[in-house]
Amino acid sequence: MKNISFYAVIALLLMLVSCVVKVPMNEEYMKKPSRVGLFVNVSEPQKYREGSQGLLDLALTSGDKYQPVLNLAKKQLDPKQKLIDMYSDILRSKGKEVVIIDEKFDPKNIQKFKDEKAEGKKYSNIDFRPLKDKYQIDEVAFVNLNWGLMISYYSMIETGRAGYAYFDNRLVNLSDNSLYFANDNMKTIMIKGKWDGAPNYENAISKISETLNQAIEVEKNLYK
Repeated sequence: MKNISFYAVIALLLMLVSCVVKVPMNEEYMKKPSRVGLFVNVSEPQKYREGSQGLLDLALTSGDKYQPVLNLAKKQLDPKQKLIDMYSDILRSKGKEVVIIDEKFDPKNIQKFKDEKAEGKKYSNIDFRPLKDKYQIDEVAFVNLNWGLMISYYSMIETGRAGYAYFDNRLVNLSDNSLYFANDNMKTIMIKGKWDGAPNYENAISKISETLNQAIEVEKNLYK
């Protein structure tokens, strides 16, 4: 049951963070000064699954054998501070005053947005409006990164492994929780050959690193 509950949390996180909508950058927003809260959430590197599999398969194909790789990836590659610095520089270059929001993001205790929605606007599924008075900010730039390994399955058979990175990027107007910008950015790079070369796991770590770097390059150009 432990594995099932973990994936239920991941599903909840993706459902709440992702608006299943793409909103191009609001050009007027970028032309005006404002105070924006930067909220970067980076998950622990995890094993993600794709392909045909049932609950019995989940129980029999646990992710324990990949944990040493994931632990090493966190130690060597954790990109959170790099991302905070990058987004801060981008926003400041646009004339924004940046406030770093250093809070733990808990998908199980998220406040969902339930108010009436105006026609023609898109809204964040998460209600970020309580941050407005708490931090004295006009907007929040919320960036969520899930990353690690993507394992492909057919039934109980592993058919492939890849580095994995998935960014949810949301720029939210805190006056009404509407979106100035929304973008999802996913990258995977296949791990060819031996992945389990302990203790350094060079092949797997290099592909996870390459995947992260490619996804981050996309993020660099989003606010233009």
